[in-house]
Amino acid sequence: MKSAMDCRYRPEKSETLKIVARIKNIDEVNRFDRLNVDVFCLDGEFTTKKISYFSIDEIKLVVNKAKVLNKQVFVYVNKMIHEVDLPGLESYLTSLGEYCIDGIVINDLTVYAIAKKLGMESNIIYQPGSLNTDSFSAEYFADRKILGITVSREVTLAEIERIATNKKRTGLSIIGHGYLDMFYSKRKLLRNYFLHKGISGKEIVDNHRYRLNEEMRSNQFYPIVEDDAGTHIFRAMKLISIDEIELLSKFIDYLFIERIFLDDEEYIDSLSLYAKKQRKEDFLEKYPNYESGFYYQRTEKLKGDLDES
Repeated sequence: MKSAMDCRYRPEKSETLKIVARIKNIDEVNRFDRLNVDVFCLDGEFTTKKISYFSIDEIKLVVNKAKVLNKQVFVYVNKMIHEVDLPGLESYLTSLGEYCIDGIVINDLTVYAIAKKLGMESNIIYQPGSLNTDSFSAEYFADRKILGITVSREVTLAEIERIATNKKRTGLSIIGHGYLDMFYSKRKLLRNYFLHKGISGKEIVDNHRYRLNEEMRSNQFYPIVEDDAGTHIFRAMKLISIDEIELLSKFIDYLFIERIFLDDEEYIDSLSLYAKKQRKEDFLEKYPNYESGFYYQRTEKLKGDLDES
């Protein structure tokens, strides 16, 4: 069996922060290349929160185009894995290895276990949402030889730097722009809500138009989407990191530009912003619903104490 370790081609290593963009079709590869995108991230068979879908054959075509441009290709394999998924998952990862995929972005460590079995653990990026909050996580996964971890959206700039300057760590990434998910359950919550209310005839699955509104926060609307893998709820405000990009580039390897709930025009403008082809002031005048998240404020409840040693 051929694994990702057998791939003769690898993009040239760069010491600068790489921009990761989600693409919807093969034609976007060349367009996003002109916007200084370094990594094309694809949705596939085991992707949740899909914005598109790439078959195995289409993934191979993107990889071939990316090679010519000296770019990398990641694939989201980020759904919760159940026993019934295991045979198909192993076959899918084997195919990705044969096509020389550079990164496999996961939520469930079951995928890591299968990837390790196939000799592909060095392709794994562990992106579980809010779990990677400390230096121990970066050190623990460095020992497991994975490509990297995505630092929690709840971590401040100072804490990111603390993790990054630890003497032993794996690669680091962040979701630096767009809507951030804050809840993922395998339960079909929208479907059950409409059933409880006796409402029928609604388009539910993969409908990106629904929003939650809390009584205590009447002016905030949280995007919610249900797909075949469960239900996902996102923060009301979108994250922007353009003011922090210079500092982040000193210790972050990959910055993901999230696309879900953004129309194509806003996403192109977002990529232009980080490519320094658009001013922040002009961007925010056109798209005002952005904030700096937790970069400068700690959450009320901390996940463990800081290590003062």
